[in-house]
Amino acid sequence: MPGICVIRRFGLLAFFFFCSLLSFLYAEPLELQDTKLTVQDIEISGNYKTRQKVILSELPFAIGSSIEMMDLMVVTERAKENLLNTSLFNSVEISFYYPDIHSVVFTIEVSERWYLWVFPIFENEGRNFSDFLRLNDGSFFNYGLYVKHDNFRGRKEVLKLRAVTGYKTQLVFGYRNPGLNNQSGWGIDAGWLWNDRVAYGTVDDKQVFLKTLGDRLLTTTNVTLSYYYRHNLDHYHSVFAGFMNIDAADTLLAYNPDMLPLQQSTSETITLGYNYMYDKRDSKIYPLKGLFIEAEIIREGFGLESDYEGFFRGRGAVAYHNRLGDKLYYNTRGFVSLVDLDKVPYIFRTGLGYEEYLNGFEFRVIDGTSYGGLQSKLLYELIPRKDIRLKWMPLEQFSHFHYAFYIKLHFDAGYVYNNFEQDVNRMANELLLGYGVGIDMLTFYDKVLSLNYSFNNFAEHGFYFHFNLTL
Repeated sequence: MPGICVIRRFGLLAFFFFCSLLSFLYAEPLELQDTKLTVQDIEISGNYKTRQKVILSELPFAIGSSIEMMDLMVVTERAKENLLNTSLFNSVEISFYYPDIHSVVFTIEVSERWYLWVFPIFENEGRNFSDFLRLNDGSFFNYGLYVKHDNFRGRKEVLKLRAVTGYKTQLVFGYRNPGLNNQSGWGIDAGWLWNDRVAYGTVDDKQVFLKTLGDRLLTTTNVTLSYYYRHNLDHYHSVFAGFMNIDAADTLLAYNPDMLPLQQSTSETITLGYNYMYDKRDSKIYPLKGLFIEAEIIREGFGLESDYEGFFRGRGAVAYHNRLGDKLYYNTRGFVSLVDLDKVPYIFRTGLGYEEYLNGFEFRVIDGTSYGGLQSKLLYELIPRKDIRLKWMPLEQFSHFHYAFYIKLHFDAGYVYNNFEQDVNRMANELLLGYGVGIDMLTFYDKVLSLNYSFNNFAEHGFYFHFNLTL
């Protein structure tokens, strides 16, 4: 019968439609996730000074490249992290949309920072802020003028000029063109330093100083040229060559004849080096996730007009950061420095307390030709990042303010090798342990303020402050 045939056909059609709908709703997501999308365009706004190619060079994708649909959120987050790590922007917002089923368009909105800084300097002189508080007798201050132009010409270049007097008299000029991804860059640093107060030795694992009434003790002139290359976003190479001229007064040499190479009063030396870094962290200022590796080899201190042959120095560091749970993070960092001589002139001194330090030993310098350490932290996010817009602030570059607080437990261990250990110093060639608690505050323009209460295995303890306010 015709009616029954129509019903059967309609029912069969409905059955197939229903089955197709079910197969679509319950299909394995891999079919969609395996879909590749072509980046059709990248729309950028807010970059009034920063050139577009600087922003494009930080992205893990480019116009015409293909991205798996399942990776869209991952590459978007990575792009945001890379742009914030340039320290060029207060905020970065990235979104995307689909103009068709085979393409994706990214939209990037940035809020630029203030780039030109001209202001008077009033700063402390110390290896760290805690040591400055310990030493300060009113003379450990510098004052002068500082000029710095970040993002010079909108190309991520840095130009700086610094002139200070007080504890030291110093002139510094620097230019750095770091190069964009898969491109090379270069830099130059030149400085002149005049001191009438100089650390000439170490007693009780603390620096001792010689001070004159305005008479020169040490003059240093240095120039360093650097070549940079970055590839695949995370790999950084640099080669550098430096010249340093040092002139020491007889008064200083009377206190420490080994201040300069071969016990001379003047020294002209060359430094050659290579540095490699692998940096894949979510933040270069206060990382919570990621991996960092650094290795460096330097031929330092060989003389131009003397028989001093200098020495090799190798340095390495590895840091790993990860999340343990909700608001809970940990990080571990190991570092080592090796010198191929048992003793170097005091001007090239190495050890803990100069470039590297252990928590609980901020007041100490532990001299030695080779050293290493392991630092671990357990972090709890006390107050997550809060972004505030200051409506009363007329300058847009300062109207975006943020802060976050972390409480932490830290444990450090280290060792310094010194084949010429003196009786007046006791911490070299001993296991060094430091531990304690602290709180960190992160705020805008890459500033981190830390307050720690730390102990060490030499029965010392106290409050220690750390500000990363160096410009």
